[in-house]
Amino acid sequence: MTRNDEAALKLALAQACEDQDRREQLESMLEDRPWRQVAAFAAHVCQCRALKLPPWERPPCGVSEDDDREINIEPVRLLRRMLAAGVSRYDPDPLAALEAAKVPS
Repeated sequence: MTRNDEAALKLALAQACEDQDRREQLESMLEDRPWRQVAAFAAHVCQCRALKLPPWERPPCGVSEDDDREINIEPVRLLRRMLAAGVSRYDPDPLAALEAAKVPS
């Protein structure tokens, strides 16, 4: 895991904890799961919210950049753009991070 990934995971966990119910869930998860696993879950939650994804779609943190199956093509394309721009796959708001990096669509 890179420093960039660790920073993004910390940010995602902090943002997810802004919601009282989610904070309680994450604190409970931290009791018996590794921090990285819980933080990755928080990144998933934040990305789904930021990207307004329906429940059946996976966010960029949940796919592999090598996955070319048609069902996952949009999150894979977004992940590839993120990685090319130096944005962590775990950034809680991928589009805002790309905008901040000034990366064209």
